[in-house]
Amino acid sequence: MLQAIGLSKKQLIKMLCYEGLIYSVFATLVTVVLGSGLGFLSVQVVVKTMNPYFYYSFPRLIVLIYLAILLIVQFTLISYTTGNLKKQSLVEQIREME
Repeated sequence: MLQAIGLSKKQLIKMLCYEGLIYSVFATLVTVVLGSGLGFLSVQVVVKTMNPYFYYSFPRLIVLIYLAILLIVQFTLISYTTGNLKKQSLVEQIREME
């Protein structure tokens, strides 16, 4: 719709890239901060109630793998979307939306 009022394809692709990166950064922050916090709290509850030999260590490798997969998925989606935008004209895109 923004293209109908003057947005160029280059601007649209740039907007989609920034939007995808913002979503990825927000998802990463939420999952890493909440996940780590809840994991730490869970271990502390287990240590105090059942087993004093548990300890918490931050899962660096798992977080790095998660970040890599998240970035790969995000860039795949961006390239797929931009590829479809480049193939279709503005009229075809508007017709698909209806």
